[in-house]
Order: sequence, then C-alpha cells, then structure tokens
Amino acid sequence: MFDILNLSKLMRWPYILLVAAMFLACSVNAQTNTPTDPQVDPVIERPSSDYGLFPKKSPSHSNIQINGNYRFFGNYTRHLDSYLLNAITADSVLPRSIFIGDDSQLPNLTLFVSGRPSPRVNWGFDLYMFQFLDGNIKPSYGEQVNDSLRPSMQSPLLSVRLGGQMGLLLGMTLYGGFQTKQGSWRTRVGGIQWINMSDLTMASFRGYNRFMLFERNPWDPTGAQLTDRYKQYFQQGSIDQDQRWGNRAFVGAVIEGTELPGRMSVMGMIGKTELNGGFSEVPSFTYGGKVKKEWSARNFVALNTLNSLQYTDSTAQESFGFHIATAEWMLERKGYSFQGEAGVGQYFSPIHDGDWAELMQGKFFVPGNRRRPSFELHGYRISPKVVNNNGVYWNTATREYAINDIPAGQVGSTVLLQPFGSTMVRLGQMTNNRQGLNLNMEYALKKIKFAGGFGFASELTPAAEVITVGNPVNQWVRSRLWRWSFPTGVGPYNRYSDIYRDVYQTVKLSDDSSNVTVYRKHFAMAELQTKFATKIAGKELYIFSLLQAGSSQREWSPTVVIGEDAYIRQYTSEVELYYAISRGVMINAYYGYERTIGNYRTDIDEVSRRPRNQFGEGVGAGLDIDLGRNARLYIRHRWFYFTDRSFGEDHFRGREITVELKAFF
Repeated sequence: MFDILNLSKLMRWPYILLVAAMFLACSVNAQTNTPTDPQVDPVIERPSSDYGLFPKKSPSHSNIQINGNYRFFGNYTRHLDSYLLNAITADSVLPRSIFIGDDSQLPNLTLFVSGRPSPRVNWGFDLYMFQFLDGNIKPSYGEQVNDSLRPSMQSPLLSVRLGGQMGLLLGMTLYGGFQTKQGSWRTRVGGIQWINMSDLTMASFRGYNRFMLFERNPWDPTGAQLTDRYKQYFQQGSIDQDQRWGNRAFVGAVIEGTELPGRMSVMGMIGKTELNGGFSEVPSFTYGGKVKKEWSARNFVALNTLNSLQYTDSTAQESFGFHIATAEWMLERKGYSFQGEAGVGQYFSPIHDGDWAELMQGKFFVPGNRRRPSFELHGYRISPKVVNNNGVYWNTATREYAINDIPAGQVGSTVLLQPFGSTMVRLGQMTNNRQGLNLNMEYALKKIKFAGGFGFASELTPAAEVITVGNPVNQWVRSRLWRWSFPTGVGPYNRYSDIYRDVYQTVKLSDDSSNVTVYRKHFAMAELQTKFATKIAGKELYIFSLLQAGSSQREWSPTVVIGEDAYIRQYTSEVELYYAISRGVMINAYYGYERTIGNYRTDIDEVSRRPRNQFGEGVGAGLDIDLGRNARLYIRHRWFYFTDRSFGEDHFRGREITVELKAFF
C-alpha cells in the first residue's frame, strides 16, 4: 500500500511546476511585448496572459474596491458618589464599570464596498460589525457555527449566518451617471444618502466651528501627521468631517442634473427621512426638489421645496406632515456677500389648522484684513406654525402629531425626533417661534486668533412653560450614564433627557396663569474663542479656549443677563492644550468649569427652598500616539465633578479613562 502522506507530497510537484512555468512565461512575455513606441497604449497592447481565471489586472469597469476603518473603544469609569439614574427602576450608577465598544450607532469595524459594472454606473454599500445598540452582546461577539452548519456557496443567504453581529450599516446604494448635450445627470437609489438642500429645507446646523477637541468623535479621521488635526483647526477654523457633517439622512431616489443650458441645475427626491422611519406599515414619505440658476460660483438664485406626508392609519383617509417652499439667493462682490432664504411653511394634521406662515433668514458678510476683523450679521424669523425637523431650526412651539406611542428609549420610538419646549441654544442656532439677530466676528494675527460674537432672540408668542438647557462640561460623561437607550425624564429629579452624545435638563416655570403661558421668553448668548499656536524647543504647541454665556428672561436684552431677572443663566469656560513632545507622541490637557443658576420662578427644591445652583468641573490629560501609517492610539483620562447645591440628590463625581485605537485601510 502507498503511504498517503508521501503520495500527497508527490502530488504537489505538478502544481508547483505549473505555477513556475506560468510565472516564467508571463515574465518573458511581459519583457518581449513591452511597447517601445511611446504613443502605444500599454493597456491596449496588454498581452493575453494578463487575463484568464485569475487575471492580474481587471478591466476598470468591473473594479471592486473595499476599504474601511477599525475602531477599538474602551471605557473605564469610577464613580465615587451614588447617582440615581431612573427613579422608576431604582437604577443607580455602578461604582466601577468597564465598557468595550460604543453603545451608540457606531460599530467597531466598518467596510465600504463599491463596484463599477460599467463606466457610467457604480454601486456601493457599507457593512458593519460588532455594533450593540440593543445591548444584545450574547456570550461573546458572535456565536460559533458548527462545521456541518456552515453556509453553502450555492445558497449563502438561506444558510446560517457566520457573523452574528454583522449587517448593513447604511443599506445598499446604486449610483448612475450619464452625459448628454443638455448637461450631466446623476441618480442615486436606495441606501442612506446624505443631502444638503438649504438651511430652511434640508440641512443640519454647522455653527461657527467653535468646539473643543479633547474628546474625539467616533467618526474623526486620523490625518497624515499627528499634528494635522490641531494645525488645521488653528489655521482654517475647522477640521475634516465625514459626509454626515451639515447633511441630513435620506433613503430613496434622487436625480440631479448639472451643467444644464443657461447655467441651470435641478434636483428631485422622493423617499424617507428619519421622521418617516420606524416600524409602522402606514404609508409615509418625503419628497422635494431644487431648481438653481448660477451667474458665477458665488452668485445664484434657487427655488427649494420639501414636503412630508404621513397617514394616520392604513386606510389613508387622514394625513399629517408639512410643506416648505423657499427662495434662496447668494450675491457676492469684492469679498462682501449677502446670502438669504425666505419662504412659507405649513404644518397640518387632524388636530392642527394647517395655516401657511413665514420663515426667513439673511446673512451679510464683511471681509476682514490686518487692521480689522471680519463680520457676519445673521438675522432670522420663523413662525411657530412652521415645523420641519429636517432643517437647521428646532421645533419649540408646536406639539407634533404622532401615531407612534412607543415610549422614549425603546426601539422604534420617535419621541426624541419630535422636540418641544423653549431651548437655550448656541450662537447661530435657530428655532421656530423665534426671531433674532447674531453678530459674529473673527480676527487673526500670526500666532493667535480670536473668534466670537453675541446674539439675542425673542419668542413670537408664549409657547411653553418650560426651558431646556444642556451642560457643556462633561456632556459626554453624562451621556454615558445611560446605556443602550435614550430615555427622557430621568435622573434624581426626573428632569434629564439623554440624546446622542449629550444630555439636557428641563426647567419648569411658575409664572403662568391657570396653566396658560402668558410671558414670551427672551434669550441672549455670547461666545469668545481664542486659539494660540507656537513652538517650544522646536515642537508644536496649540492652546484653544472657549468662553460661553447665555441667559433666558422675561424682558428683551441685547446682552446676557447676569442677575436674578433671568430664569436661567449659564457660564462656561473651557481650555485645552496640545504639545508634540516628539514626531509620534503628543500630550494634551483639558480644563472646564461651568455654572448654571435659576431664579425663584423656576423649580424650587422642597428641602432647601432654593432654585438651581449648579457647579460642574472637568480636568483631563491624555496622549496621542502615532502607530504608523493610518493608525493612531488616543488615551484620555478625565476627572469629573458636578453638584447642585440646592437639590441635594443631584451630584456625581469620579474619573474615567477612554482608550481609542483607530486604523484606516
């Protein structure tokens, strides 16, 4: 009998010889067929040996690309005080906790797959792995599959899944484009697409790029050099963001036409936004479009419309939603520019009258020079009857109609997508039922730059007996107190609401009459940012600081009210430092302090008989470490502290360490 092991070794030689012969033939062929005429296209003259069962180079139209990123995120938290998270379930923070992963929409591993079946059509989809938004981690990252149950190559979709925590992140999108004599046309179908039409129709708030960099967002890039992120923030006033920045999510069909006769362009869309989501089978969709006429890159006029239609039940007899129609323009000359948008909107439902009302905004920009700063004057007015949560303005005045009664925090709930209540917002942020004016300024020297401004706004009609306000210092620490859900009305006094990477509190007012709000609320806000860059011992040093102040009160005021006349007044100071001690290591530090104070027309504690008197503080230190091409390690250690000296149960303190490993490929 033959030795099976020896036989298997002998059978390898024909394959080894065949591979060697193919390699030699390809090498000789490539050398003898190399074109000598520089006008000969080497792709056209490519020898036939480049093709076959395993081609060395596939045609461009059948190219398939895969890239993505891996993000390890670990968090250790040590709480020194007991803090009540939910009074109904009597749930409190754990004294110690270790958490691996991000309990939000962001997965650990993301793959971006794309292909091009023809020169004018391409497709793409995103795969995610290890995302546990629902808290279902099972015994480990996935379940082991027995060899006998492995999926079949002929029918992989009808077999057992090997990746228990693997799925589509944003769906699959098909892209197509074609060129005609009348212009260029592009279509997008399916998936989740990120769209920016205009501020008042479909866009998200960008602000004035005044924020802190110490705690990283999950989508932040790494940059070619370790210092690129901080250098770019100093020089340009912004940092690289992903495609979601300033855009809104949309699922459906979009067609765009550009380079049309007369420098015209058009866009049409029909599908769903996040407001049409959920698990209901009742018809629900959004549609709209844009027509734009350009005279130059910075001079144009456009007509925009966005419409949302949802039915109350499957019979489609009653509906609710909104209509928005605006005219938008941009005029620029010698650096001076005037950008505006104005139109009408309507919100309708079985319990709303559906009247049309106004919405408008305008921005006038004056360029600066070495002797004077640049200015931007921003004014707006948005009626309380205009509701559109796809725009950059929030709804603070109209209680929206909903057929989804799933409580906040549970899968499928739309409560947090339907905001309501007067809100203290950042400079430049708009809400409906409000008119206001903002002045923003920027001035740059060689090593130091200043940016800031102030603004004021007033409600058009008395709308609600509550004010909502956030806590900028330690806001991400707060958001991690509640895992797996986004509850409302939680905390020691049932006044906090957890949203994505932030928490806000609700302040109740007592100056109404028979449960009827009689006073309009007025708001004032101010910001000052300083950025400094230099070198110490030949190494780069960056220092950023941000001061914020805001108030809400009965009477109109052009400046922040610092006395007892304000319902709520808040002051925040944050500073951070980044220093490159070597080419591959940066040290960083952070300090933040905030005060939030209420007057006696707001909530009063039953024990102390006093209103809010809140202190918040955060101290941090960390490292940025370069691990090689497209890979970084970020370590952050934060000490946090918060107390309300009037409400004795509302206090927490402790420390946390976060470790993030980010690699792109």
